[in-house]
Amino acid sequence: MAALPALSLTFALLALGWGLLARARSEMWWWVAALDAVPPQVLLPVPLLLAWWALRGRRWVWAGVNVLVAAAFTAAQVGVVLPHGPSGTGASGTPLRVLTLNTDFAGTDPARLAALARRERVDLLTLQEALGRDREAGYEVRVRAAFPGWTLTRHDELLTLSRRPVLASRVITFPRSPHAVLLTRVWVAGQTVTVVNTHLPTLGLLPSASDTRLGRSLPQRVTRRLSVRRDFVEVVERVLRDAPGPVILAGDLNAPPRGELHARLRALGLTDTFQAGGAGFGFTHHARFGHSRIDSLWTRGPLAERVTPLPDRLSDHRALLAALRLPAP
Repeated sequence: MAALPALSLTFALLALGWGLLARARSEMWWWVAALDAVPPQVLLPVPLLLAWWALRGRRWVWAGVNVLVAAAFTAAQVGVVLPHGPSGTGASGTPLRVLTLNTDFAGTDPARLAALARRERVDLLTLQEALGRDREAGYEVRVRAAFPGWTLTRHDELLTLSRRPVLASRVITFPRSPHAVLLTRVWVAGQTVTVVNTHLPTLGLLPSASDTRLGRSLPQRVTRRLSVRRDFVEVVERVLRDAPGPVILAGDLNAPPRGELHARLRALGLTDTFQAGGAGFGFTHHARFGHSRIDSLWTRGPLAERVTPLPDRLSDHRALLAALRLPAP
Protein backbone atom coordinates (compact mmCIF):
# COMPACT_ATOMS: atom_id res chain seq x y z
CA MET A 1 0.00 0.00 0.00
CA ALA A 2 2.96 2.32 0.56
CA ALA A 3 3.69 2.19 -3.17
CA LEU A 4 0.22 3.48 -4.07
CA PRO A 5 1.08 7.22 -4.22
CA ALA A 6 4.20 6.58 -6.31
CA LEU A 7 2.35 4.35 -8.76
CA SER A 8 -0.56 6.77 -9.02
CA LEU A 9 1.67 9.76 -9.71
CA THR A 10 3.82 7.79 -12.15
CA PHE A 11 0.80 6.83 -14.25
CA ALA A 12 -0.57 10.37 -14.14
CA LEU A 13 2.75 11.81 -15.33
CA LEU A 14 3.12 9.17 -18.06
CA ALA A 15 -0.41 9.86 -19.30
CA LEU A 16 0.23 13.61 -19.31
CA GLY A 17 3.51 13.14 -21.16
CA TRP A 18 1.87 10.89 -23.74
CA GLY A 19 -0.87 13.43 -24.34
CA LEU A 20 1.51 16.37 -24.71
CA LEU A 21 3.84 14.46 -27.04
CA ALA A 22 0.94 13.24 -29.20
CA ARG A 23 -0.33 16.78 -29.67
CA ALA A 24 3.08 18.30 -30.37
CA ARG A 25 5.20 15.65 -32.11
CA SER A 26 3.07 12.75 -33.43
CA GLU A 27 3.66 13.92 -37.02
CA MET A 28 7.39 14.54 -36.54
CA TRP A 29 8.89 11.85 -34.29
CA TRP A 30 8.32 8.31 -35.53
CA TRP A 31 8.27 6.69 -32.09
CA VAL A 32 5.64 9.14 -30.82
CA ALA A 33 3.49 8.41 -33.88
CA ALA A 34 3.90 4.67 -33.33
CA LEU A 35 2.97 5.02 -29.66
CA ASP A 36 -0.06 7.12 -30.50
CA ALA A 37 -1.34 4.45 -32.89
CA VAL A 38 -1.96 2.19 -29.88
CA PRO A 39 -5.54 2.54 -28.56
CA PRO A 40 -5.03 4.25 -25.18
CA GLN A 41 -7.92 2.41 -23.54
CA VAL A 42 -5.62 -0.59 -23.10
CA LEU A 43 -4.08 1.41 -20.22
CA LEU A 44 -7.36 2.66 -18.77
CA PRO A 45 -7.65 -0.27 -16.31
CA VAL A 46 -4.45 0.92 -14.59
CA PRO A 47 -5.89 3.99 -12.77
CA LEU A 48 -9.13 2.11 -12.12
CA LEU A 49 -7.23 -0.74 -10.47
CA LEU A 50 -5.23 1.79 -8.47
CA ALA A 51 -8.50 3.43 -7.35
CA TRP A 52 -9.87 0.03 -6.32
CA TRP A 53 -6.66 -0.70 -4.43
CA ALA A 54 -6.94 2.65 -2.63
CA LEU A 55 -10.57 1.98 -1.69
CA ARG A 56 -9.65 -1.39 -0.20
CA GLY A 57 -7.08 0.37 1.97
CA ARG A 58 -9.51 3.18 2.86
CA ARG A 59 -7.20 5.74 1.27
CA TRP A 60 -10.01 7.95 0.02
CA VAL A 61 -7.87 10.78 -1.30
CA TRP A 62 -5.83 8.49 -3.55
CA ALA A 63 -8.99 6.71 -4.68
CA GLY A 64 -10.38 10.07 -5.75
CA VAL A 65 -7.12 11.05 -7.43
CA ASN A 66 -7.09 7.88 -9.52
CA VAL A 67 -10.75 8.24 -10.48
CA LEU A 68 -10.03 11.79 -11.67
CA VAL A 69 -6.95 10.58 -13.58
CA ALA A 70 -9.05 7.86 -15.25
CA ALA A 71 -11.70 10.42 -16.24
CA ALA A 72 -9.10 12.84 -17.62
CA PHE A 73 -7.32 10.03 -19.46
CA THR A 74 -10.61 8.94 -21.04
CA ALA A 75 -11.52 12.46 -22.12
CA ALA A 76 -8.10 13.49 -23.39
CA GLN A 77 -6.53 10.32 -24.74
CA VAL A 78 -9.43 8.03 -25.65
CA GLY A 79 -11.24 11.07 -27.02
CA VAL A 80 -14.73 11.30 -25.56
CA VAL A 81 -16.81 14.35 -26.54
CA LEU A 82 -19.30 15.46 -23.92
CA PRO A 83 -22.87 16.25 -25.01
CA HIS A 84 -23.29 19.90 -25.85
CA GLY A 85 -25.41 22.19 -27.95
CA PRO A 86 -24.56 21.61 -31.63
CA SER A 87 -23.06 24.68 -33.28
CA GLY A 88 -25.56 24.74 -36.15
CA THR A 89 -28.79 24.43 -34.18
CA GLY A 90 -31.23 27.19 -35.05
CA ALA A 91 -28.95 28.67 -37.69
CA SER A 92 -30.38 29.77 -41.00
CA GLY A 93 -29.12 28.30 -44.23
CA THR A 94 -29.37 25.19 -46.37
CA PRO A 95 -29.25 21.70 -44.80
CA LEU A 96 -26.59 19.43 -46.27
CA ARG A 97 -26.09 15.81 -45.22
CA VAL A 98 -22.71 14.22 -45.85
CA LEU A 99 -21.65 10.59 -45.37
CA THR A 100 -18.12 9.21 -45.49
CA LEU A 101 -17.10 5.53 -45.44
CA ASN A 102 -14.06 3.36 -46.02
CA THR A 103 -15.53 0.42 -47.97
CA ASP A 104 -12.78 -2.09 -47.09
CA PHE A 105 -11.48 -2.72 -50.61
CA ALA A 106 -14.90 -2.51 -52.28
CA GLY A 107 -16.38 -4.81 -49.67
CA THR A 108 -19.49 -2.69 -49.06
CA ASP A 109 -22.58 -3.82 -50.97
CA PRO A 110 -23.60 -0.82 -53.17
CA ALA A 111 -27.31 -1.70 -52.84
CA ARG A 112 -27.10 -1.59 -49.03
CA LEU A 113 -25.10 1.63 -49.22
CA ALA A 114 -27.72 3.22 -51.48
CA ALA A 115 -30.48 2.14 -49.09
CA LEU A 116 -28.57 3.73 -46.23
CA ALA A 117 -28.11 6.94 -48.23
CA ARG A 118 -31.86 7.09 -48.91
CA ARG A 119 -32.73 6.40 -45.29
CA GLU A 120 -30.42 9.14 -44.03
CA ARG A 121 -31.31 11.58 -46.86
CA VAL A 122 -27.65 11.95 -47.84
CA ASP A 123 -26.66 14.68 -50.31
CA LEU A 124 -22.94 13.94 -50.61
CA LEU A 125 -21.08 10.67 -50.18
CA THR A 126 -17.33 10.12 -50.06
CA LEU A 127 -15.93 6.60 -50.30
CA GLN A 128 -12.41 5.33 -49.74
CA GLU A 129 -10.95 1.97 -50.75
CA ALA A 130 -13.68 1.81 -53.41
CA LEU A 131 -11.47 -0.45 -55.46
CA GLY A 132 -10.94 -4.18 -55.03
CA ARG A 133 -7.57 -5.66 -54.28
CA ASP A 134 -7.45 -6.82 -57.90
CA ARG A 135 -7.98 -3.14 -58.89
CA GLU A 136 -10.80 -3.99 -61.28
CA ALA A 137 -13.28 -1.20 -62.04
CA GLY A 138 -16.37 -3.37 -61.61
CA TYR A 139 -17.19 -1.87 -58.23
CA GLU A 140 -17.66 1.58 -59.73
CA VAL A 141 -20.12 0.14 -62.25
CA ARG A 142 -22.16 -1.41 -59.42
CA VAL A 143 -22.09 1.84 -57.44
CA ARG A 144 -23.33 3.82 -60.46
CA ALA A 145 -26.18 1.34 -60.93
CA ALA A 146 -27.16 1.61 -57.25
CA PHE A 147 -27.21 5.44 -57.32
CA PRO A 148 -29.25 6.45 -60.40
CA GLY A 149 -29.43 10.19 -60.85
CA TRP A 150 -26.31 10.83 -58.76
CA THR A 151 -23.09 12.24 -60.24
CA LEU A 152 -19.96 10.22 -59.55
CA THR A 153 -16.36 11.45 -59.63
CA ARG A 154 -13.39 9.21 -59.11
CA HIS A 155 -9.67 8.96 -58.65
CA ASP A 156 -8.19 5.53 -58.05
CA GLU A 157 -9.74 4.22 -54.78
CA LEU A 158 -11.59 7.50 -54.03
CA LEU A 159 -15.22 7.91 -55.11
CA THR A 160 -17.37 10.97 -54.48
CA LEU A 161 -21.11 10.89 -55.21
CA SER A 162 -23.45 13.87 -55.24
CA ARG A 163 -27.19 14.41 -55.57
CA ARG A 164 -26.40 18.09 -56.12
CA PRO A 165 -25.10 19.42 -59.46
CA VAL A 166 -21.37 18.83 -59.93
CA LEU A 167 -19.50 21.72 -61.52
CA ALA A 168 -16.04 20.17 -61.86
CA SER A 169 -13.59 17.73 -60.31
CA ARG A 170 -9.85 17.40 -60.27
CA VAL A 171 -7.06 15.56 -58.52
CA ILE A 172 -4.21 17.09 -56.53
CA THR A 173 -1.23 14.77 -56.18
CA PHE A 174 1.01 15.13 -53.16
CA PRO A 175 4.37 16.78 -53.92
CA ARG A 176 6.56 13.87 -52.81
CA SER A 177 4.41 10.77 -53.25
CA PRO A 178 1.74 9.30 -55.56
CA HIS A 179 -0.98 9.89 -52.95
CA ALA A 180 -3.67 12.40 -53.85
CA VAL A 181 -6.93 14.05 -52.86
CA LEU A 182 -10.04 14.12 -55.04
CA LEU A 183 -11.66 17.56 -55.29
CA THR A 184 -15.29 17.83 -56.41
CA ARG A 185 -16.98 21.22 -56.73
CA VAL A 186 -20.71 21.01 -56.07
CA TRP A 187 -23.39 23.67 -56.59
CA VAL A 188 -25.56 24.05 -53.48
CA ALA A 189 -28.07 26.85 -52.86
CA GLY A 190 -26.34 29.38 -55.09
CA GLN A 191 -22.75 28.72 -54.05
CA THR A 192 -19.87 26.40 -54.80
CA VAL A 193 -18.97 23.83 -52.15
CA THR A 194 -15.58 22.14 -52.48
CA VAL A 195 -15.60 18.51 -51.34
CA VAL A 196 -12.18 17.01 -50.57
CA ASN A 197 -12.08 13.20 -50.44
CA THR A 198 -8.95 11.64 -48.98
CA HIS A 199 -7.44 8.46 -47.57
CA LEU A 200 -4.14 8.69 -45.73
CA PRO A 201 -1.93 5.63 -45.23
CA THR A 202 -1.57 3.71 -42.00
CA LEU A 203 1.70 4.11 -40.12
CA GLY A 204 2.99 0.73 -41.23
CA LEU A 205 3.48 -0.76 -37.78
CA LEU A 206 3.07 -4.12 -39.50
CA PRO A 207 5.22 -4.42 -42.66
CA SER A 208 3.55 -4.72 -46.04
CA ALA A 209 4.82 -7.05 -48.73
CA SER A 210 6.86 -4.22 -50.28
CA ASP A 211 8.24 -3.22 -46.87
CA THR A 212 9.42 -6.78 -46.33
CA ARG A 213 10.87 -7.02 -49.82
CA LEU A 214 12.78 -3.74 -49.44
CA GLY A 215 13.82 -4.47 -45.87
CA ARG A 216 12.31 -1.32 -44.36
CA SER A 217 12.65 -1.09 -40.59
CA LEU A 218 9.86 0.18 -38.33
CA PRO A 219 11.39 3.71 -38.07
CA GLN A 220 11.76 3.84 -41.87
CA ARG A 221 8.17 2.70 -42.45
CA VAL A 222 6.65 5.18 -40.02
CA THR A 223 8.85 8.09 -41.14
CA ARG A 224 7.95 7.44 -44.78
CA ARG A 225 4.22 7.56 -44.05
CA LEU A 226 4.52 10.63 -41.84
CA SER A 227 6.02 12.48 -44.80
CA VAL A 228 2.84 11.68 -46.73
CA ARG A 229 0.71 13.18 -43.95
CA ARG A 230 2.83 16.34 -43.90
CA ASP A 231 2.33 16.62 -47.66
CA PHE A 232 -1.40 16.25 -47.05
CA VAL A 233 -1.45 19.28 -44.76
CA GLU A 234 0.33 21.33 -47.45
CA VAL A 235 -2.22 20.23 -50.05
CA VAL A 236 -5.15 21.10 -47.77
CA GLU A 237 -3.66 24.51 -47.10
CA ARG A 238 -3.47 25.11 -50.85
CA VAL A 239 -7.07 23.95 -51.35
CA LEU A 240 -8.33 26.28 -48.64
CA ARG A 241 -6.42 29.18 -50.16
CA ASP A 242 -7.81 28.57 -53.65
CA ALA A 243 -11.38 27.42 -52.85
CA PRO A 244 -13.98 30.14 -53.53
CA GLY A 245 -16.40 29.19 -50.75
CA PRO A 246 -17.29 26.49 -48.23
CA VAL A 247 -15.05 23.43 -47.96
CA ILE A 248 -15.85 19.93 -46.73
CA LEU A 249 -12.94 17.56 -46.07
CA ALA A 250 -13.96 13.95 -45.52
CA GLY A 251 -12.21 10.62 -45.40
CA ASP A 252 -10.11 8.08 -43.57
CA LEU A 253 -7.21 9.97 -42.01
CA ASN A 254 -5.81 6.94 -40.14
CA ALA A 255 -4.98 9.29 -37.28
CA PRO A 256 -6.70 9.66 -33.88
CA PRO A 257 -8.16 13.05 -32.95
CA ARG A 258 -5.72 13.59 -30.07
CA GLY A 259 -2.69 13.85 -32.36
CA GLU A 260 -0.75 16.58 -34.11
CA LEU A 261 -2.44 16.06 -37.50
CA HIS A 262 -5.80 17.18 -36.14
CA ALA A 263 -4.14 20.15 -34.44
CA ARG A 264 -2.63 21.19 -37.78
CA LEU A 265 -6.00 20.98 -39.53
CA ARG A 266 -7.55 23.15 -36.83
CA ALA A 267 -4.73 25.64 -37.28
CA LEU A 268 -5.71 25.93 -40.95
CA GLY A 269 -9.17 27.11 -39.90
CA LEU A 270 -11.03 23.81 -40.29
CA THR A 271 -13.58 22.51 -37.78
CA ASP A 272 -13.77 18.87 -36.72
CA THR A 273 -17.51 18.32 -37.08
CA PHE A 274 -17.63 15.54 -34.50
CA GLN A 275 -16.13 17.85 -31.90
CA ALA A 276 -18.73 20.48 -32.87
CA GLY A 277 -21.83 18.33 -33.34
CA GLY A 278 -21.10 14.88 -31.93
CA ALA A 279 -21.12 13.21 -28.54
CA GLY A 280 -19.43 10.19 -27.02
CA PHE A 281 -16.40 8.40 -28.40
CA GLY A 282 -17.43 8.45 -32.06
CA PHE A 283 -15.43 5.33 -32.84
CA THR A 284 -15.42 4.51 -36.55
CA HIS A 285 -12.97 1.60 -36.49
CA HIS A 286 -13.28 -1.27 -36.03
CA ALA A 287 -16.96 -1.67 -37.01
CA ARG A 288 -17.36 -4.83 -34.92
CA PHE A 289 -15.69 -3.49 -31.80
CA GLY A 290 -14.84 0.18 -32.01
CA HIS A 291 -11.62 1.47 -30.49
CA SER A 292 -10.57 4.49 -32.61
CA ARG A 293 -12.02 7.48 -34.43
CA ILE A 294 -9.86 7.63 -37.54
CA ASP A 295 -12.54 8.66 -40.06
CA SER A 296 -13.22 12.38 -39.98
CA LEU A 297 -15.29 15.11 -41.55
CA TRP A 298 -14.00 18.67 -41.38
CA THR A 299 -15.54 21.90 -42.63
CA ARG A 300 -14.82 25.51 -43.35
CA GLY A 301 -18.10 27.37 -43.44
CA PRO A 302 -20.83 24.75 -42.89
CA LEU A 303 -22.01 24.33 -39.30
CA ALA A 304 -22.44 20.90 -37.72
CA GLU A 305 -25.91 20.15 -36.35
CA ARG A 306 -25.50 16.42 -35.67
CA VAL A 307 -22.57 14.12 -36.38
CA THR A 308 -22.56 10.43 -35.57
CA PRO A 309 -21.09 7.08 -36.67
CA LEU A 310 -23.95 4.92 -37.91
CA PRO A 311 -24.59 1.46 -36.40
CA ASP A 312 -24.92 -0.25 -39.81
CA ARG A 313 -22.03 -2.65 -40.46
CA LEU A 314 -21.18 -2.19 -44.12
CA SER A 315 -17.40 -2.70 -43.91
CA ASP A 316 -14.66 -2.81 -41.29
CA HIS A 317 -15.36 0.90 -40.68
CA ARG A 318 -18.50 2.65 -39.50
CA ALA A 319 -20.00 5.25 -41.82
CA LEU A 320 -19.77 8.77 -40.38
CA LEU A 321 -22.83 10.94 -41.02
CA ALA A 322 -22.81 14.73 -40.62
CA ALA A 323 -25.94 16.86 -40.77
CA LEU A 324 -24.59 20.27 -41.73
CA ARG A 325 -26.09 23.72 -42.18
CA LEU A 326 -24.66 25.71 -45.08
CA PRO A 327 -24.81 29.46 -44.33
CA ALA A 328 -26.25 31.74 -47.01
CA PRO A 329 -23.61 33.17 -49.39
